[in-house]
Parts: sequence; C-alpha cells; structure tokens
Amino acid sequence: MELLFLGTGGAWGLPEHQCPCATCRHLRAVGESRGRTSLWLQAPAPILVDPGPDLRAQIMAHGLPRPAAVLISHEHHDHYLGLDELLCFRRNLPPGQWRPIPTYAHPLAWPAIEQRFGYLLPSLLEKRLALPGQALEGEPFGARLACTPVKTDHGPVPQGSVGYILAERRPEGVFRLGYTSDLTRTLEPLAFAGLDCLICQCHFLNEPSHNRANHLSLQNALPLLRAWQPERVFFVHLSCQDTIPGDEPANAMLKKYPPAAPLCDPGGQPYPIPRDQASWQAIVEQVLAGHGLGMPATVAQDGLKVKLC
Repeated sequence: MELLFLGTGGAWGLPEHQCPCATCRHLRAVGESRGRTSLWLQAPAPILVDPGPDLRAQIMAHGLPRPAAVLISHEHHDHYLGLDELLCFRRNLPPGQWRPIPTYAHPLAWPAIEQRFGYLLPSLLEKRLALPGQALEGEPFGARLACTPVKTDHGPVPQGSVGYILAERRPEGVFRLGYTSDLTRTLEPLAFAGLDCLICQCHFLNEPSHNRANHLSLQNALPLLRAWQPERVFFVHLSCQDTIPGDEPANAMLKKYPPAAPLCDPGGQPYPIPRDQASWQAIVEQVLAGHGLGMPATVAQDGLKVKLC
C-alpha cells in the first residue's frame, strides 16, 4: 500500500489569497504552499480520496492514471469540486471503451454532489453509497482490499460526513489505514482504534474559542490519539486560522478566533503558532511527546509519498 498526499491544506489552501496574516506572509516569503487536501492511494488499485478544486494540477504534477474508485468524505466544495477534471480520462479514449468510475459518498452527501455534477452521472461516474459500518461493495473492493465508512460529525451543514478505514489483506496480516477527513468527533468513539496508520485533520494548533467551521485542532486530536493509539499518524488539512499574538489587524479577520485555552509546554508557556512545514513538524513532535503519545507523527506536505506496507 502506497500513499501520495496530493494536497494537505484547508478549504482555501495556503497561503490564502489576499490574506495578510503573519502565517500567509511568511509562507509567501519562503515559497511554501499547500493545495486542498486530497489523497492518492495505491492499494493495489489506485484510489482517489476527496477530489478537490486543485485536482487538475495535482494529477498532472504526478502523471496519475484513471482511478479505480473515488471516495468522497463529505459535500463541502474542497472535497469534491474536482470531479469534472476526471473527464480528461474519458475524453481521450475512443467511443465505447470507457468504464464509469465507481464513486462513493454518504447518501446525505449525494444530493449536493448531484446538483452540481449531475451531468457526470452515469457516463463518467457510477454512483455508489458509502453507508457507515458497511463495507463498500463492488470493484475494486473485495477479498484483498476492504473499505468501511465511519460516520463523523463535521457540524450541522455537511450531514453526509464520513471517514474511511481501508484494510489490505496481505500474507503477513491485515494493514489498516484510517482517514478522518473533516470532523470534530466520531459518532463511534473507538471506530478508528488500533489502526496501523491514521490520516488525521489538524486544522488548528489550538482549539478556538468558537469553532464555527467545526474542524479538528491538534489540541482536540490529543484525546482521540490517546484513545485510538494508531501505530503512525499523518496530519493534513492545515490552515492559517490560529490567531498569532501581536498579529494585528489580521487577528480581527472573520476567520480568526482566539484560543479557548492554548496548548502549553511543560513550563506553562503557550506553544508558538507554527507558520511553515518545519515549525509545524517540530511543534507536533513536542506536543505529542509532552502528552505521552509516542507514535511517529508526520505533518504531511503536498507531494509526500509514503510506502506504508
């Protein structure tokens, strides 16, 4: 099983256009960027997870082929707006040779997807349902690779929010990979327990005083990691929404909220807000170690390739 992180940023990417905050200014200065979160999994069939608005650039950058299946976590634009880009695979074949791509989403997510992309069904995409707790049916899933949706809570608007657990059967045993997507909690507290690898949202460092977007902070991920105990964790869906002390007037922007109670180091001092890849990685390692969580943790960045098993 191999994993390619096509994008690792939040809904508007990083740096965010027109954002004057210290994080985005720094990212522009050092030339770092993150596209909208999307994954490519070779398990062994190629599976595309959350085809967002950056999909064309992402698949071209890596020369990716037609996916054997598409998994959509929920009906927010940054997780499915790239579906139309998959037309390139059909357009460049002779008539009659195309097989629609099996595309999975929760029943409550499909109405929004169909309203926007109904013209892609059934010629380009084959609509399939992702029912929580029930293994996905049809190729490429079967005896060797199983995929089970997990219901997650991402607030009142995306009613069809799910994560996915993929299990690859190998001679030496089963390898289990989990993807939380966007969430504040799971409806089954231990659904992601005991994974070999977890891909977890990390939208904020500190839990904001008002989590209007219903995203997971590293601070609130800590008890989940303690309960789930994955062998390894990757963090994705990073944003610039943490307030940075002294970053005025940017801290007054609509998207910024002060922390409810910031994460502090063993000396009682708040951790600095990370502004780039290196500082995110360093602070994640410090925070997890300080909370007795010893699993290897990686802040994923666009283009990261990992052979999992």
